[in-house]
Order: sequence, then structure tokens, then C-alpha cells
Amino acid sequence: MNTLLKYKPEFDQLSAAETADLNKAVQSVEKFIESSSKISKVDYATRDAHAKTYATAKGFLKRSDDLPEFLTEIFDQKEYELFARFSNGNLVINKKGRDAPLYGFSLKIKNVNGQDANFPLVNFPLFPTNSPSVFLNFFRSVNTFLVTKHDNFLVSILDVPSLIKNSVALFGSMFSVDLVKEILQFIPKRNDFFFSFPFDGIGCFRIGDYIMKIGLKPVRNLSGIGKNEKQRDAINECISLQDLNFLLTVQLCENLADQPVNDLMKKWKNAPEHILGTIVIPQESALDSANSEIENLNFNPFENAENLQPVGKIQQIRKKIYEASIATRNRINGKGKS
Repeated sequence: MNTLLKYKPEFDQLSAAETADLNKAVQSVEKFIESSSKISKVDYATRDAHAKTYATAKGFLKRSDDLPEFLTEIFDQKEYELFARFSNGNLVINKKGRDAPLYGFSLKIKNVNGQDANFPLVNFPLFPTNSPSVFLNFFRSVNTFLVTKHDNFLVSILDVPSLIKNSVALFGSMFSVDLVKEILQFIPKRNDFFFSFPFDGIGCFRIGDYIMKIGLKPVRNLSGIGKNEKQRDAINECISLQDLNFLLTVQLCENLADQPVNDLMKKWKNAPEHILGTIVIPQESALDSANSEIENLNFNPFENAENLQPVGKIQQIRKKIYEASIATRNRINGKGKS
């Protein structure tokens, strides 16, 4: 294995203009969360993304034995308890028709060096732009339009030009060979069962002094399950009938040409990879997602220990948005911790 690239704080630094755009986006998140219960027609404030919970379950991670020392120094136990949340990526809870096939598999691994380790993973991990400002302006426009549309549809028409402008800017920055390939490979699988997809983190994380990407993949092919069922029903039925096993993997960064930190439109290549362990979701381990304590479980990766923090500019804008979202939800839902 070649020399691994070490983490540097410069990977995370935003420009003054990007910081200003971030502050505006944070305000739009707070307003969206305040209106989210009415927008999604539920009796609690929802998340600003992955609002719809399919299921939440308890499981465990069985760590692999043959790992480098810098990994076992952090993951120093043979087995960890965990929570897993299975979700849809939409920021509005869809109660009618079929959900868009953009899914989340979030992990909360308990007591990693005395602290929870949170890893939100998705089945389409490439990001549509490498520009924080382009993404933030689009995100702010969507939030503003949804809030205004709910409050006063006629007034929301005034927000349409801004939404169109920022949508054009986002779509104009979307082209990359890897992104196009990923979309073309994804389309034939769009109706596949939730647990048949591999899931990966958006962006990178620290792993001690180094940088990693984390992902998981099912041990066996489950694509034939639940073809004509709603994902929520199929997921809960699947958990009720059998244990589910997934390999948790880490890729390591050796050089920025092959493994870029701030180019989230490009897949890593030639990266050293290790199987950190096997995640097991036992049969009948699903929890009551209607319980507010379960629904409000926190999978915020920015509450990880310093040596497992997210890395990169896009990750830093997600940090502020996570913080605003959680604080606003806690205030509205009356929770000390979400």
C-alpha cells in the first residue's frame, strides 16, 4: 500500500462568498422546518431531507480481524451495537404514489471509543455539483418556494423565477462522465428493492489522521424482493422474516487525482479498500418508528469524534444545515436531543 494522504484543515475551508450563501441557506432551512409539519401533513417537525422513515432497526457490527492498526485503534472492539434508519431522500413526506428511488441507510454505531459514530449513507452518492454556492442557492430556492407555496400559492409564483434561475445553474454544472455513467446504470435498477442497493457516504470522513469513504453492500442479492410492494411494506416484511447482512467497507485516500476530496461528482478509483466488518440486522429487530424517540434519533455525522469527522467543503455546508435542522426540530418537537 502506498503512503496514505493525511487530513488537512484546508480541505474544509469555505470562501467568504460561500459562507455568505451558507448563512442564507441556513435561514431557509429554519423556515422550512417550522412549516414542515403542515407541508408534509404530519404532527411533528420533519427533517429537511430524508424526511420519510421506512423503518428503524437495532443491529450490530461484527468487526473484521485482519485490519491495519490505525483502523483497530479507532474500532477497538470486536462487536458494536447500532441503530439503522431506512429512509426516502425527499424533503417532503410523500403519502401518495411511488416514492422517488433515492434512499438513505443511516448508521449510528454505539460506543466507538466512548462516542457514537454516525454515518448517513445513500444509494446515489454522487453529488450534482462541486460548487457550494450553486448548491446552496438552489437549496435555498427550493425551501423558500415550498414554504411560500404552502402559505400562499399566489405569492409563491413570485419565487418561481429565482427557483428556475438556480435550477438552471445547478443543472448546468451537473455534467461529469462519472455522474452520467452512474445515472445510466441506476435507471434500470430504479424499481429494485431497497436492500438490494449498495449505499455510500456523500463525501469523505476522517479516519484518524487519514481520509476515507465508507459504504456498505448486501451480502446476497435481494433485488427480486418486493417488486410490487411499497418500499416501507417490503422493508418491514423483510426484517420480520430473516436476518440481513451487509459488508461495511472503507476506501482510503492515497492521492487527490484518483481519490479527490472536493470533487463529489467523481467516483474514487484505485483506492485501497478494507472490509471493516459485517453489519447484521436481526430478524424482528424493527423498532416502532411512530414512537417520537425513535423518529427523533440523531444520525448527525458532525457529532462524531474528531477522528471520524466529515471532510470537505460540501460536507462543511452540510454541517451548518444539519445543526440548524436539528436545533429547529428539537425546539418545535420539544426534545432535548433529536
